[in-house]
Amino acid sequence: MGLEIRKCTIAEIESASNIDEILEEYAAESAIKGLPHPFAKVDTYKHLETVNAIHILGAFFDDDIKGYIIGLSPVYPNYSVRVAVAESFFVLKTYRHTGAGLKLLRAAETYAKGANACGMLVSAPLEGALVEVLPHVGYTETNRVFFRSLADA
Repeated sequence: MGLEIRKCTIAEIESASNIDEILEEYAAESAIKGLPHPFAKVDTYKHLETVNAIHILGAFFDDDIKGYIIGLSPVYPNYSVRVAVAESFFVLKTYRHTGAGLKLLRAAETYAKGANACGMLVSAPLEGALVEVLPHVGYTETNRVFFRSLADA
């Protein structure tokens, strides 16, 4: 069957037969020192889905999910325009060579245009592959995000 990019639900991601592999690999690549180990708050995602505050696209191979992008499209008060934001964006390493990530990104951009977003923000871990890819597919580095744990401050 091959690669299929399509709208999906949090329930589909949550019930995927390889969800443990996805979450483990995501956590290994996306963990931020000073924050707890990544642990998705599924009820919050389901609520956001129910009120149409997020849009979820999945990369499926033979009906098995191998990646996803979860997007928000709020109006930024500072600019008075809608900006799409990739809240979560992940493809298993063994499927990145398939173009699934770029197809997910392009599908999210199409959705964002339909939601009247003027642009799209995507964050990427400093040491991750995505930080290398984004500049080559039309994205410009605009900011750097800094984090400080307040546990010991």
